[in-house]
Amino acid sequence: MSTNKIVIKKCCGLKQISDIEFILANNDTFKYTHLGIILVPNKARSFPLENSSTLKSLVESYGKQINIVGVFQKQSFDEIDKIVSESALPLTHIQIHDSASDWFETILLLQRKHPNLKYIKRFVFPKDCELLNELINTDTFSKQLPELRSKLHILFDSEKGGNGELQDWRGINAFLNKTISDDDSKNFKIIIAGGLTPENVAACINQIEKINGVDVSGGLENKEQVGVKNRKKVEIFAKSSDF
Repeated sequence: MSTNKIVIKKCCGLKQISDIEFILANNDTFKYTHLGIILVPNKARSFPLENSSTLKSLVESYGKQINIVGVFQKQSFDEIDKIVSESALPLTHIQIHDSASDWFETILLLQRKHPNLKYIKRFVFPKDCELLNELINTDTFSKQLPELRSKLHILFDSEKGGNGELQDWRGINAFLNKTISDDDSKNFKIIIAGGLTPENVAACINQIEKINGVDVSGGLENKEQVGVKNRKKVEIFAKSSDF
């Protein structure tokens, strides 16, 4: 197995500045590559926008390369653009976590205005398999965004997200082996979320041959403290997903 199999290790649903600082302070060991903040209003894990400047200063103070992913759901281009443009958030990626039919148009609009951003799009297995096959194996999308393969990461997660629903790893593995070529230089990055924990992440990585990343949120929390990370779980997950 390649030691570079997992190139994206994402801790999502980060709400507390103290949790983010803990990860950054220990990230030489943890090696999280992406930190996700929920920018959907009125969710249990929504990141307080009033802390945007604090987050930016914190990331800058550690001087480490880290990707900050803003997660949006059922929000229009104007709503997303307002946060990207007017907040101090140091966003590197936009994650679109819904099934809106205009998702790609939203990405194109964002790309024109914010060309340095990258994107993560949530897909539901097996519901979105036909769309994924079109995305990967035709030029329907790439002719509109030539940098598609480097700009867009594919995330398998549940319809709702953040509810601990385990994905069909066996089915996803079979689909990816059938759909994605072995030419790694042209492949999209494939991220798995949904029900991951420190205890099962290694099994997930082993079962899905063409996985490139893992994404965890609730699996690093205690049930009675939504939005607050259990730091021991943060550490163990980081070690368990080193492949």
